[in-house]
Amino acid sequence: YKNKIPELDSVLDFITKFYTKMNIKPNVYQAMEDEGYFKANEAIFKKHGYSVWVEGPNNFMVLTAENNIKSNNQLEIKLITEWDERIATDICIPSNESHEIEVIKNSLNCKNHKVFIGFIESKAVAITYFHISQYDCCRFDYILISKNFRNKGYARELVSFVTDYCRENNLMNCFQWPAHKTSEKICYEVGFRNLFSAEAGRASYKPK
Repeated sequence: YKNKIPELDSVLDFITKFYTKMNIKPNVYQAMEDEGYFKANEAIFKKHGYSVWVEGPNNFMVLTAENNIKSNNQLEIKLITEWDERIATDICIPSNESHEIEVIKNSLNCKNHKVFIGFIESKAVAITYFHISQYDCCRFDYILISKNFRNKGYARELVSFVTDYCRENNLMNCFQWPAHKTSEKICYEVGFRNLFSAEAGRASYKPK
């Protein structure tokens, strides 16, 4: 939050040293209420080795309506609690999303995260995961379909299954912001509705 940053240079120095010491490439995310902050300070971010990415406005959606997707049950969908190597070999790596592997592994170690995989026979083709806060707010983190299995309706089926899981388990404070119009259309079909729009901003560190 910009109102908690007395001086951006020193904050970026601290973040960079803290994470690179652990061989982690840091990403800094702009708070929704700080729209325009990253772009206004892009020169400072660049000076410290960060590239700024801004997109939007994006629709912030909450789950308030009925699910209108009728699943054709192409996928075998499982809620998993342990790492499955097929997440990496079948989904993340073929889709050039290898950076998500550690995120998913860490999610599986957290009791407040739920990870769902969709299988075709023994092959993992779809994954989504979400976080449940202490206030029972459910944030959908990511929906990923393996590169060679897209445009077959698997995203619709997986999101439909997971939102029904939320309803059945009284997790009704669900929200997300879709990455593109296709995702937004699917979210609308399963019952998400627009609450407000906001800019998304990220600064990614690039080692020299």
